[in-house]
Amino acid sequence: MGRQYRPEERATLAQKLSSIKALILPAALVIFVLGSIFGGIATPTEASGMGAFGALICALVYKKLNWDLLKYAALSTIRLSSMVMWIGFGAVMFISVYNALGGVQFIKTLMLGLPVDPWVLLIGMMFVILLLGMIIEWVGIIMLVTPIFLPIVSALGFDPLWFGLLVCINLQMDVLTPPFGYALFYMKGVAPKHITTADIYRSSAPFVLLQLTGLTLCILFPQIILWLPSVVK
Repeated sequence: MGRQYRPEERATLAQKLSSIKALILPAALVIFVLGSIFGGIATPTEASGMGAFGALICALVYKKLNWDLLKYAALSTIRLSSMVMWIGFGAVMFISVYNALGGVQFIKTLMLGLPVDPWVLLIGMMFVILLLGMIIEWVGIIMLVTPIFLPIVSALGFDPLWFGLLVCINLQMDVLTPPFGYALFYMKGVAPKHITTADIYRSSAPFVLLQLTGLTLCILFPQIILWLPSVVK
């Protein structure tokens, strides 16, 4: 049996109401952003701007909005945007040269000519993305892999939307797979000193297995992914 808390240790009604009150603004922000997308009011890019504006309002309400916070947010945005732009620039250059030399067509012809089931090729592509996630940042993976794999997926008769979401699910393991998992570095930064990097690597295994199980289910049962988009359409 679990521990029995004494009455004086339990949260009071006022504390419970205060906790619920603290959730109102964050929940409203999520509903505001997602509702604008699903309601057809804004595109995802426009909704992100609305979310940023809503976050400023939340910071103002909580009296946390100040110059230092704005400066930190602006500099972080510039650094992240610059990184993405340089990755995109390099990826576009690479794919352009690769495609001009016939590399994409070569890979497509090679893979389609293999005497294997299309599902085997799909699993192979997922495995390649999983391996790349261990050593490359997810933005670079998308920009490098998508132009090569997407024509192959379409030629194999698979739904491109389904494949795109499979890639997104696969990339969720990117942040948890060593040696380049961002989440692992964050955990090391906040973990007690006696927790080693090897301990964090080992502890990530169950979570990676859970995400791998989810990816497998979405491959075996495509409607898990395709049902909601079909309803929205």
